[in-house]
Amino acid sequence: MAKINKIIIGYDSDDDILEIVIGPSAKEAISVEQEDEVFLRIDPETKEIVGMTILGFKNYLFEGQKKGKKYHEFIMTSES
Repeated sequence: MAKINKIIIGYDSDDDILEIVIGPSAKEAISVEQEDEVFLRIDPETKEIVGMTILGFKNYLFEGQKKGKKYHEFIMTSES
C-alpha cells in the first residue's frame, strides 16, 4: 500500500457534493459506486483508492446519523 502524504477535501455547497482526493492532486481514475450516490475513485493501474465522491452529502450524513452512525465512522472501503 502506498504512503498517503496528502488528502484534499472539497465541498460544493451549491450542488451538495463532497470530494476527497488522496495524494498530491487528482489523477485519472475509474469511479465505482459503493452505495447510492457514493463513489470511490480507483486508479486503474494500481487498483488503489485515490479519492471519493459523495453526491447529496448533507442527506448522506443526516441519514447515517439517523442510523446511529457518527460522522467519523464513514470509512472508505474497497473490494479489490
